[in-house]
Amino acid sequence: MKKYTSLLLIIFIIIINTPLYSQCFTKISSGLYHIAAQKSDNSFWTWGSDNGYQMGNENFIPELSPIQLSTTTNWNFVVAGRGENTFAIRNDNKLWGIGANQNGQLGIGSSVIGLSSFTQIGTSSWKHISSTDHTYAIQTNGSLWGWGQNNEGQMGNGTCCSNQLSPVQIGTALDWKQVEASQTGTGLAIKENGTLWGWGSNTSRLITTPSITIVNFPTQIGTDSDWEFISVGASQCLALKSNGTLWSWGSNGYGQNGTSSNSNVPQQVGSDTWIYVYAGFLSSFAIKSNGTLWAWGKNDLGQLGDGTTTQRTAPIQIGSDTDWVAVAAGVYHGIALKSNGSLWAWGNNEYGQYGNGTTTVSPTPLYIPVVGCTLSVSDFQQIPVVMAPNPAKDRTTIIYENLPLNSEFYIYDLTGRLMITQYLSEKS
Repeated sequence: MKKYTSLLLIIFIIIINTPLYSQCFTKISSGLYHIAAQKSDNSFWTWGSDNGYQMGNENFIPELSPIQLSTTTNWNFVVAGRGENTFAIRNDNKLWGIGANQNGQLGIGSSVIGLSSFTQIGTSSWKHISSTDHTYAIQTNGSLWGWGQNNEGQMGNGTCCSNQLSPVQIGTALDWKQVEASQTGTGLAIKENGTLWGWGSNTSRLITTPSITIVNFPTQIGTDSDWEFISVGASQCLALKSNGTLWSWGSNGYGQNGTSSNSNVPQQVGSDTWIYVYAGFLSSFAIKSNGTLWAWGKNDLGQLGDGTTTQRTAPIQIGSDTDWVAVAAGVYHGIALKSNGSLWAWGNNEYGQYGNGTTTVSPTPLYIPVVGCTLSVSDFQQIPVVMAPNPAKDRTTIIYENLPLNSEFYIYDLTGRLMITQYLSEKS
């Protein structure tokens, strides 16, 4: 039995009976309103807000689809800064940046408002970087450096309150593993020996007791030596230990800690094991060892991806899929990767954070087709079809047979932008 489906304004049609996933992205990072990501060929792409020139123009025009800031494909590390900028480290360990610099957060030795071209920053060799209105980075020799805003001891060297326009070393230790900058002026870092350290503003209780407002030098947090990975939001920190347990601390006004605690002392979140965490602005995300995706905290624009706008004070699962490998988030959006390299997004899309060429929003993870990604043969099934007239101008009819019920049409234009999704049923 043949089925007939009439569709309007079709430019390019793909017919599949499973979602069309792309084998493409391997790393993602989110600023407040823009995304930086790396593909499997090590190329570097960004999209979303251009409020700080981070998309490469000075007209504050957002990019609704991924653009390549550099045509080279030799990048090791990319990060979308929450200070409206973007950084990347090449495989020669050189640092490059673009975007806002009003507080010196690019580290270029001046307070010029920003850079609209992707530019090498200095000649040092780096392995890790994190940025808001202040920036921290670790050189390949393990030394820790900072630059940018310094009104609350962010430089960790006892100075205040002029902005630091060029990198300055923080302490003399040469065993730093990871460093993260919070939106509220705090620095948190892990050493190679698994110890946890903090400095700068303590207004969010990220370092010590609330009675202390500024910590001028790196100070150890607790005595544990099994910290593996940290992610810092505006006022909360999420951390994984080497045994896979998840911990959080800091301000908890929107439930972003995932516990009932508002303490400066790390508290365990549940009893499960986890493989990935990401602290959004006031929302939190994590992936369990079974590949499921979870979220909690502020949710006024659907940034938790659970289909609601209900604030969550404890982790709630997003969907039922078990193949998530990475997640990132800004103020009101989330974006995540599956193990097959497919890209998904949800929440606010005002600046094109989804990267699908539109500003349409979804309260749950929406698959994002991206131009230039290699398709996996196993991800689609070829079905014999007839389209008439062909080519079509305004209307066309697709005739198909032997297509399983409850399949879908995914219709794209030639740029790869999703135009229409149509579900097929017995009545189609």
